Amino acid sequence: MFAIFKREFASYFTSPLGYIVLAIYVFFSALFTMLMYYGTGYSYSIADAIAPMLYFALFIIPPITMRSFTEDKKNRTDQLLLTAPVKVSSVVFGKYLSAFALYLICCMSYVLYVLVTFLIVPDAVVEWGVMASALIGLVLLGGAMLAINLLYSSLTESQILAVVIGMGTGLLVMIYDNIVMSVESVISQMTSSDYSAVVLDKLSVTAHYQNFISGVISPANFVFFLTWIGLFLFLTMRVLDKKRWA
Repeated sequence: MFAIFKREFASYFTSPLGYIVLAIYVFFSALFTMLMYYGTGYSYSIADAIAPMLYFALFIIPPITMRSFTEDKKNRTDQLLLTAPVKVSSVVFGKYLSAFALYLICCMSYVLYVLVTFLIVPDAVVEWGVMASALIGLVLLGGAMLAINLLYSSLTESQILAVVIGMGTGLLVMIYDNIVMSVESVISQMTSSDYSAVVLDKLSVTAHYQNFISGVISPANFVFFLTWIGLFLFLTMRVLDKKRWA
């Protein structure tokens, strides 16, 4: 697994992809920090600058994973990888952890911003607990979306298609709450009652993410994201396992 992780992680920086992802992420995270933290005279928590990265992360993640399996198919090395004496789980985890490592480096840019803040304004107040909670939420959100997009990469030979489907999923995550509210409104009008889709509400990615942004760390939020990660990594393993024995 470590050999696969090392190869995949190095591939991000032997091509422009890794540098482009880092540059774009740092640019927007710095922009949000300047506008919502520095620009308000530090009157808001830095978590308020992390919160908008939800919508940006949903669209920067598909390009990170688009080459994970499609590149092997393009270079005709996928069969070599699948027939090698290595477990399918090692292949999947190696590729997943390499993508996760790149995303984690992006997220750690906020730690740099805080250090710069203390150099510029030594008496600036930073709510460390809320910041840590927000970063954990951002990392878990990214981890879940990486697992989903890794599955897409294993299902198609086209990098463009993998990115398009991944971004479509990101869009669905963004508007999910509005869809649920519309469903609840329609059913309430039809039944003349105050209907609430409790199960659908619990599946809201943004709701669980906002809990972390608010500084609320609960087991339920961890379980939600870790379940999504485990589920989609398992599905990816089954896809590869099927190809191995086909």
